[in-house]
Amino acid sequence: MADPILQIDDLRVVFGSGRAEQVAVDGVSLTLAAGEVLGVVGESGCGKSLTALSILGLVPKPTGRIQGGHILFNGKDLAQANEVEMNRIRGKEIAMIFQEPMTALNPVFKVGEQIAETIRVHEGVSREVARRRALELLERVGMSNPTQRIDQYPHELSGGMRQRVMIAIALACRPKILIADEPTTALDVTIQAQILALLKELQQEFGMAMMLITHDLGVVAQVADRVAVMYAGRIVEEGTTIEVFEQPAHPYTRSLLTSIPSLDQEYTRLQTIQGMVPSLANLPSGCRFHPRCPDARAQCAQYTPRDMMIGPSHRAACLALNGYRDND
Repeated sequence: MADPILQIDDLRVVFGSGRAEQVAVDGVSLTLAAGEVLGVVGESGCGKSLTALSILGLVPKPTGRIQGGHILFNGKDLAQANEVEMNRIRGKEIAMIFQEPMTALNPVFKVGEQIAETIRVHEGVSREVARRRALELLERVGMSNPTQRIDQYPHELSGGMRQRVMIAIALACRPKILIADEPTTALDVTIQAQILALLKELQQEFGMAMMLITHDLGVVAQVADRVAVMYAGRIVEEGTTIEVFEQPAHPYTRSLLTSIPSLDQEYTRLQTIQGMVPSLANLPSGCRFHPRCPDARAQCAQYTPRDMMIGPSHRAACLALNGYRDND
């Protein structure tokens, strides 16, 4: 793999303090190479979005904070950067498509003004130049009738149109890294396919690295080069898309894969993962997946599994891979 443009080492994000302290991201390490698409998958509450917000210095304050680890971008540790430094990076070097465009877009400003603002702030151009660029971006992301849409408010647009506006804002300054947080949530299947195809096309055209956050492994299979599976604030498996899909090593990954309906099989009951993602206030001991794991043994509640390399680029954290024995 090429040298990483982004390297996250042992990231730890907590909320609260003292006895009320809760660990939301616990020792996450990831890399992202230039031009690569990394899919980060897992159920809601696993820490995917919080990891992304940490990269941009947007962990909710004052309750949340980065307690440890490093986020290296172009040789700079973003975990230690101040607000002035982060404002130069957000939108220009690293951009993010947020999970829900209706709440991410400002309802009292026209969408063209919101796209143009990013350009004006980071590039210092005039209003006229910024508006012209905003119109070009709307055309590039496939917005229907962009000359009309540029002067409309978010509530006047459909969900798919609002998502295209979010993509236009994110791409306004041609960032080196694009973080897409559940970019197809709440969209119908046809629009989802269009948005995914657009993101992949623009990522390749601009040569960006992209971190795609989703709970949908079907989405990852379409666009990602590598996959990181998160559960309860930790990475439980990481590898190339082919490795993870064809040789899943962690029981959680296998459970996610069996939960996907297949058109190739005769009708069968859809598989589900029993239970829920644990609360941050009541994380289980040992392997955090053991209360829901179909393969769990007694040792799983006692010992925290270490990462094991299964191949040159494939790793997973499971006691079965660590080589436990029934009498341990």
